[in-house]
Amino acid sequence: MTMLYVYALVDTPSLDGTPLKGHDGASVFAVRCGECAAATSYLSRHTIAPRPRSVWLHERVLDALMRRHAVLPLRFATIVPDVDMLRNRLRPMYHALAGDLQRLRGKVEFALRITNIHAECPHTGDAERKSDAAQALTPGTRYLRARAERWRERIASEDAAGRIERALRQHLDPAAENAVWGFATTRSATLIASYLVERNEVPAFVAAVADVRGRHPALDVSCTGPWAPYSFVTARSPEAWS
Repeated sequence: MTMLYVYALVDTPSLDGTPLKGHDGASVFAVRCGECAAATSYLSRHTIAPRPRSVWLHERVLDALMRRHAVLPLRFATIVPDVDMLRNRLRPMYHALAGDLQRLRGKVEFALRITNIHAECPHTGDAERKSDAAQALTPGTRYLRARAERWRERIASEDAAGRIERALRQHLDPAAENAVWGFATTRSATLIASYLVERNEVPAFVAAVADVRGRHPALDVSCTGPWAPYSFVTARSPEAWS
């Protein structure tokens, strides 16, 4: 059974420019919904595995669409049975989608990941080092002491991350329109951020990231993009499309 793979929503009822090829070499075409459209292609299967080549092709289609339109990207492997189902899913969201398309026109997203926070604020690892002195305690006391130390270390890491976020945002925020920051609790404290940037301000934002790296050499600041603005779409599509 042939399905429809949906890459994104765009701000015009048709797709302009050079024809695009999607999954399985199928042509990407527009399914109109009011003055917007969904960029889709036919898929001869019900699912598609997130293999690197397929994920990269999805992003390549989005990148080509962004060069011509305002784009609301959909998640990889968004699949619907047919055009009627797609339109039925989009119709109740039309006004919210149109508002997002207008707001995100000409904008792209950059993703930041900041690690090695303990190198910038070395005292945040004190609790872990102090735990060596607890080995002479009874097992029960040692367990409770270790839990308390891990909790103190977490609080210290989050406090350090908050200070670093504020310091970095002083230099990054002026070059962007919007930003979303978060703290990832992994084996090492990690800050993650998404930045919404006007396309013509991309050089200024890239320069701001370089400036941050120069000011904070102990931090590992990873920056990827530009991407379609996933993190700034407010009109969320239904979880189940099929």
